[in-house]
Amino acid sequence: MRPAARQQPQRQQLLTADPCPGPAPPVPGSRLSRRLFLAAVFAAGAEAQGTAPAGEWRKYLDPATEFEVFLLTDPQFESFFPSPPAMAVDRRSRTLVFSSRRNGMWQPWAMDLAAGISRPLGTFSGFLPQSLTLLATGREAALVDGEWIKAVTLGNLRPRDLAQVSPGAEVVPPLAPAPDGTALYYAEKAAGRWLLQRLPLPKGAPAAVVESAEPILLPAPNPRRAMLLWRTPAGVVEVAAQDGTLRRRLETPPGRVLEAWWSPDGQAVVYLHESAEDRPRCTIREQALDSREDRLVAPTTQFGRFARNANASVFLGASRSAASPLILILLRVNRRELPLCEHKASDVAMTNPIFTPDSQRILFVSDRLGKPAIFMVNVEKLIERTDT
Repeated sequence: MRPAARQQPQRQQLLTADPCPGPAPPVPGSRLSRRLFLAAVFAAGAEAQGTAPAGEWRKYLDPATEFEVFLLTDPQFESFFPSPPAMAVDRRSRTLVFSSRRNGMWQPWAMDLAAGISRPLGTFSGFLPQSLTLLATGREAALVDGEWIKAVTLGNLRPRDLAQVSPGAEVVPPLAPAPDGTALYYAEKAAGRWLLQRLPLPKGAPAAVVESAEPILLPAPNPRRAMLLWRTPAGVVEVAAQDGTLRRRLETPPGRVLEAWWSPDGQAVVYLHESAEDRPRCTIREQALDSREDRLVAPTTQFGRFARNANASVFLGASRSAASPLILILLRVNRRELPLCEHKASDVAMTNPIFTPDSQRILFVSDRLGKPAIFMVNVEKLIERTDT
């Protein structure tokens, strides 16, 4: 973190970037109704077919914090981006992949985060929207299309088959690419059993590495070691070697784990923990992989979702408080929280807040305008750029 004074934007509730002028700003301090806000930010409309129009983004000043927030997708059409451990943004922080119903059915899309232009990645009759992910190179996206796991080259939109789903099984998203690009991990469910599959890349046959009677949720490959982690519906975290050996459950404090991710160096599991008290508290904790030492990283103001930036110096959270439905950043060094904006999602689980790999932007999803849409906040004045 570098010290930086908060830059207060000019007092204005709604801004619209040229060349799409918006309505006159309301009186400072007033609040826009949902209908008026929706009408204002999309007064110019949007195309329902083909490439999304240039300049579709809209920006506004958050009424709670006055930070500038960008609305990236038209809330007339449901849109959301992949949840980690899937990869939504490429390592250069230039391309976002997302699923949208813009054309009347769920299809994969890609957005240029510099130009603000979106384009479809093809038409897939059996597309599973929660399965979309970039692969580690950032040049291809992977997805489930019916009985097949496929890859699509972003440059020429050419699809190719990676693997067929096991007979009688269904893929339970997300697809999780290994950071080194050597494999893709995913869970399959069949006859009440769950299999954690490893699909070698660029070509290979999938092989089951873990079998379980419990659901395997969000399997995530370690960025530095040949290890995997996943979570159960009861909020228990399990880890294992990539060949299925050394499997064990993390010994965490009483309560349940809401989310769990690897530390950047792969030596620890960083997780969001809900205590077992009558009035549960949510804290960020970390457990070393080898010594199994478990320690508090920071308390939170009731985070329901969280993420870390590339070097884990800053955490990003979505509050589940009905009174303060905020997106916040939390500095690891001093445990200080800073609210960025309101998310006002009907369910905090959908918000899926993430940093771009360079730590200069945050993205989240909210249905505050009626249907799930993608929002963005620039944080380059608050957080140092990170390399990946």
